[in-house]
Amino acid sequence: MKTAKDREEAFRRDLVELLAKHKAELKITDDGKSYGMHSGIAEVTMMSEWDAEGNLTADYTEFRI
Repeated sequence: MKTAKDREEAFRRDLVELLAKHKAELKITDDGKSYGMHSGIAEVTMMSEWDAEGNLTADYTEFRI
């Protein structure tokens, strides 16, 4: 049986690998509404990428999940 700790560790390991694979950053914040009315938000940011010749190979993107 997988314990709660085992499951958490596996999830965290997979999340770190996913973020690294996409060169992404995960930020946890809130929607900025007033005290007691705000909701949590997870934002993923992936920076632009260029090749050796300076050509853009991947656009910058930021989105909420």
